Amino acid sequence: MPPKTHSRRCPPGLCVRCENVSGGLHPRLLHVVPPGLLWSLPSTAFRAWHLSILIVLLAGCGASVDPSLYAKFQSAQVAFDQASSPEQFVRAAALYQEILDSGVVSGAVLYNQGNAFMRGGERGRALACYRQAKRHRPRDPYLDANLRNALSGHNATGRKPVVEYVLFWQDWVSYSSKFTLSSVFALLTFGLAVGSLYLWPVVLKRCALAALLVTLALVLSAVYDWYRFTHVKHGVIVGDQVVARKGDGVSYEAAFTEPLAEATEFVVSDQRNGWVLVRLTGAQEGWVRADAVVIY
Repeated sequence: MPPKTHSRRCPPGLCVRCENVSGGLHPRLLHVVPPGLLWSLPSTAFRAWHLSILIVLLAGCGASVDPSLYAKFQSAQVAFDQASSPEQFVRAAALYQEILDSGVVSGAVLYNQGNAFMRGGERGRALACYRQAKRHRPRDPYLDANLRNALSGHNATGRKPVVEYVLFWQDWVSYSSKFTLSSVFALLTFGLAVGSLYLWPVVLKRCALAALLVTLALVLSAVYDWYRFTHVKHGVIVGDQVVARKGDGVSYEAAFTEPLAEATEFVVSDQRNGWVLVRLTGAQEGWVRADAVVIY
């Protein structure tokens, strides 16, 4: 039996320091009931109540809301709520993209954009949005459900790197939170070390050592996140039946026996002349047109 549809507002963390959302914008979430992709839309009264809570929370944490950015968010939400065709959902996704293009870094916006793409029939683009949202909302069960739905029929995960078994907590904490926690524990280590010079030297030195070990683990985890999210470029096929070739041009023969399906994930190896060299699971490589992929 599929789970019941739930409607909830975003959790606390609307400030830049909590969600790293430029201007303090943090939209509500729309959730999926797998596998039917049925979102629960709150009533007008609930939406108005939520927006008032949003403003109060923003005011309470000292963040100012950019009126133009807030207007874009409202327009995107209205466009999604009123959409009834794939084209209209894709237009709603474009409005969310305007928010992201303005410098906002938000897992919630990416999640909503992924929902809009999914309802618009753009599975590949939805998958790219969910993957990026996962970096900022690693423990969101609704995001996990939508991500699994977008991955239906695709074995895109591949073999898990050994380092992720060592850093087993890697996907428990968001990308930005790891850097914040590293700084907090580094300061805690310093404070305990200084305190041990004046009070309870044995106890505080042991506590400082424990805090140092936690700091080093968090720093290592943050550096690995930087490598896999910033240094390494990922991508998704968004075209239908895209032919990968052995060179950066249509004159080259096909690299694989079958074309690449939409929502196939890859790592970017190279880019030139409007073509992208993609590396699939198993180290297979081929060149595809840049307009047939989304890179993030």
